[in-house]
Amino acid sequence: MTTIYFNGQIVTMDKENSTVQAILVENGRIKQVGELDKILTNKTENTQMIDLQGKTMLPGFIDGHSHFVSLANSLSQCQLGEATSFDDIVQRMTHFIKENAIQENEWVTGVSYDHNFLKEKKHPTCEVLDKISTTNPILIIHASSHMGIVNTKALKVLGLDANTKDLEGGRYGRREDGTLNGYMEENAFISNQKKVPMIPFDKLLQLIEKAQSIYASYGITTVQDGFVPKELYQLFDALAKKHLLTLDIVGYLDLKGSGELYKENQYVGEYNNHFKIGGYKIFLDGSPQGKTAWMKEPYKHSGDYKGYPTLKDEELYQLIETALDNHAQLLAHCNGDAAAEQYITQFEQVLKNRNEKETYRPVMIHAQFVEDKQLERMKQLQMIPSFFNAHTYYWGDIHIENVGFERASGISPIKDAVNKDMIFTLHQDAPVIQPDMLKSIWCAVNRKTKNGITLGENQCVSVLEALKGITIYGAYQYFEEDKKGSIEVGKVADFVILDKNPLTCDKSEIDTICVLETIKEGNTVYKVEK
Repeated sequence: MTTIYFNGQIVTMDKENSTVQAILVENGRIKQVGELDKILTNKTENTQMIDLQGKTMLPGFIDGHSHFVSLANSLSQCQLGEATSFDDIVQRMTHFIKENAIQENEWVTGVSYDHNFLKEKKHPTCEVLDKISTTNPILIIHASSHMGIVNTKALKVLGLDANTKDLEGGRYGRREDGTLNGYMEENAFISNQKKVPMIPFDKLLQLIEKAQSIYASYGITTVQDGFVPKELYQLFDALAKKHLLTLDIVGYLDLKGSGELYKENQYVGEYNNHFKIGGYKIFLDGSPQGKTAWMKEPYKHSGDYKGYPTLKDEELYQLIETALDNHAQLLAHCNGDAAAEQYITQFEQVLKNRNEKETYRPVMIHAQFVEDKQLERMKQLQMIPSFFNAHTYYWGDIHIENVGFERASGISPIKDAVNKDMIFTLHQDAPVIQPDMLKSIWCAVNRKTKNGITLGENQCVSVLEALKGITIYGAYQYFEEDKKGSIEVGKVADFVILDKNPLTCDKSEIDTICVLETIKEGNTVYKVEK
């Protein structure tokens, strides 16, 4: 079976940035690209002709970083992203419990609250959540996924009390008398979140299917799960063996907790039923909107407070060595410039001491406040910045409040990376925000905040440069540049069809472009119903 796509604007994203008349697909691969007349010579009676009717076709979008299973989980949780106050949170959660007939003692989770946008301008406490229920353990998770709140019932279930000590790289909120108030951040939050029971497997399978549809609806054909502990690895193993994945999923193992799974693993480096292990993931700091990102200079109105690291230098050094020993790609979560400095410096030191040159394309996830001089050193390490550049819109105004306009204007310095001829990728860190690739393109080109402020105009890039970050550069990050990321002969037939061409439409309208169809290996996995 062959398929010919024609009569559209087919943007190849190849080295020449060419636009072609038609492409021929056979058995999930691109067989021919070029002029329609030449491609029609290979047409047979079984060839399917797809008229694009003037629409735009691009390579399937490649997710630079997200949390696939977390997005699936969030579909069964109370959405608090629009909550405006403590009372609003209580009302939404109470309604959620009633609507879903949740029984006593069952965990109830809310997601995506953001204290920055609440009337109180602070995090709630367990006293607030106790208004929702005193018989159900309650957890609400911050929009950054780096902090959360539990109620009194949950504190008891988790075995937390005034004698509980803060963890290295994390802390608990406390009242003046030292008792816990329900707030947890970074390692303290992460360690307790793991103790919350997982969704029943049969229900989770349904959510996985919905999550794949969500990614496909944004034109994404390759997805990342950026933090895979043992429990999630077992889930992906089951999903692959049951042939339940339709998109390619690249998982990154929790290096500290499940690093041993990397060795002699059937999923390492190659897809097996659409799942592969890409390497390891570590965290080096928190979130800038939550003021836990590790900065060189203090946050405004916070005294000498600069955030903090999650790992000591010597521990990070050993983790980098482990990754290199296993010839594995290492992803490190770094938001603040101090965290970026730690990652770069320790990587340089490891290579120097080992007299080694191969780095396996390490990635700096988020790279919000990475400095120009740090980018220079990253290039020498073949280290890829993966920018969460939609921060300019979603939290740009908050960053101005937290660090001042000048420092905030430097977040996600994509143009600096372009000027250095660096490979970079773009991502949305779903479920922090939806995996809307075209919104990220809009942000990269316009850099407008919610309040309409242009944040770092000197870091705006062209549409073509931004598109590379979700196509050919994304493929490079996954060592798949010979298979994906552009429309070229021999590559996988992963495509997205759009109602407008982002290269020619008004740059202010890019975020209104509609994904009409997403095609994975020649098969439609999403299509807008007429």
